[in-house]
Amino acid sequence: MQEKKPTKNYEDLNDTITPYDYMEWRGVGENTAREKFNSKGFPRIQGTGVKQIADKRAVLLYELGLSEEDKKEVLQEIAKQIIKEEVKWQ
Repeated sequence: MQEKKPTKNYEDLNDTITPYDYMEWRGVGENTAREKFNSKGFPRIQGTGVKQIADKRAVLLYELGLSEEDKKEVLQEIAKQIIKEEVKWQ
């Protein structure tokens, strides 16, 4: 079996990713990426019907194995940075 290699890095990803993006980022096959998206606890965006999409930041935090409290803290910091950037562009 041929070894897959990542073809995208984190910075190249859109803010929301699909299993195809995950495949390219992590260097895994389509089945593995879809299994990951369907696994319990994976941070898929809810309410999108059959679409499998996730926020890339939430996926990174999920894969780092942070506690829920640490995830909240990091996400709050990310939100602050996003707000600062949006205010800067107005």
